Amino acid sequence: MNILKKFITSFFKIKKSNMKKEIFQQSDIIFDLIRKYVKKDYSINIEIPENTSKIALVASGSSYHSATIAANFLREKVHCDAQSYYASEVSLAESFDVDSNTLYIFISQSGETADTNKALEKIKIKTDKTLSVTNTKGSTLYNNTKYKILTYAGVEKSIASTKAMSAQLYCLFLIAAKIMQQKELPARTFVEELLSVPEYIKETLSKRDEIRHYSKILSDYENAAILASGMFYPLAKEGALKIKETSYINTTAYPTGEFLHGHIAILNKKCAVISIVNNHNIQFTLDVLNKINTDYKTDSLIISAFPLPNIGKNIIISIPASTDIDFLFSTLIILQLIAFESAVILGRDVDKPEGLSKIVR
Repeated sequence: MNILKKFITSFFKIKKSNMKKEIFQQSDIIFDLIRKYVKKDYSINIEIPENTSKIALVASGSSYHSATIAANFLREKVHCDAQSYYASEVSLAESFDVDSNTLYIFISQSGETADTNKALEKIKIKTDKTLSVTNTKGSTLYNNTKYKILTYAGVEKSIASTKAMSAQLYCLFLIAAKIMQQKELPARTFVEELLSVPEYIKETLSKRDEIRHYSKILSDYENAAILASGMFYPLAKEGALKIKETSYINTTAYPTGEFLHGHIAILNKKCAVISIVNNHNIQFTLDVLNKINTDYKTDSLIISAFPLPNIGKNIIISIPASTDIDFLFSTLIILQLIAFESAVILGRDVDKPEGLSKIVR
């Protein structure tokens, strides 16, 4: 009787899970951001300084992963000198060079993240070119920056950030589009890519059965590695954080090529592998996976931007996407769902992982 009662309690916890609900809200949230910030002529309705060419993004946790993805994109596609920084490292540094020509972007879901606000205080002494990307109007971060962007994600109740992460990442891409328009770069095509994101998220959510199938396999492992390249590497770090904090599986992200330089030795112990294959690293990633399949026994998941033939015992989830932006958000959703499903299978409390809380003071 006690076993049955435990099962019923666990079942209803899953049905009511905030994390699950928040993952499935993301398409609508991003559609609302489009309505608020993208005008009919495709211009971006946000305020940033003119002639922005240098950017520093400061954040912690999932927000830092958003910052690093955006910094990578800004360098490669928008020709900005962009760098991401851990807020704690900025706030603790004995000296941190502040450049009056740089736009400093601070990212925090709550707007009350202690490290991020301390970093803002430090930088504000020397420049007012500060911008907050936050979900909370009237927060400390929001009130103390010159420029402000709200992510409109709504209250995020689950400890693991899902919808707040995707909303702030989308807002950072809107900033990139705004800078492209300021520089008279071909921004319209990029904005069109951003407009298609909600539909790609819906398509990804429809693949939940495939994702659950791999999650059952992953839940039998104590260790996992996620491999990715370029701006997908910080995305892999975000996925590793989600899996780690919800299911407690020891998950680490590696740049795909770097994994071969010694790190691959972890596969001598039982370790699952997730590999992200985008349009720019196809053959290289497949070569790495072939080596893994040849030399080691492991269960691998390939998240691909295009259909792939069966490779060894790999499971393949493909989200056909012609652009990195659409595939990026699709992959983010897949990793969030893997974290959720694995945690549920292992009987974890997905909304309140043991020993974790949102750090806002």
